[in-house]
Amino acid sequence: MAATFPFTLVTPTGVVFEGEAEEVSAIGPLGEFGVLPDHINFITSLVPGVLEARIPDGAAMHWVVSGGLAEVKDGVMTVLASSAESPESIDANTAAAQVQDADEKFSNLSFYDPDYAPAQEALMLARARVEAAALKAASR
Repeated sequence: MAATFPFTLVTPTGVVFEGEAEEVSAIGPLGEFGVLPDHINFITSLVPGVLEARIPDGAAMHWVVSGGLAEVKDGVMTVLASSAESPESIDANTAAAQVQDADEKFSNLSFYDPDYAPAQEALMLARARVEAAALKAASR
């Protein structure tokens, strides 16, 4: 069994990370999933959330992704994300305000409203930013 596998995180602006990983976890439409070495071939969409990659030196790297696709093929994982933000680029106070604003907008919508899905995604993304800011604070 391999101890690591090749992992690449790509956004429309370019490659964010390329290297070996021991484990990668992300959030798909059915919930959180993890990928380890020798994982079966797999493809899924991503929803807004925190993507975590454990690299061989034992460190964990985090990014807030706003959606995209994750693929594991022949032992190689590739994530094509709409966007990827590092926790260092997120201001905790701004993220908390975004959650409050997004929650207020989302709570006033009906499931049948055309703005429901975008409001739900905005809320998920805002919550992921708060989670990432907390991870940044905890690592200090």
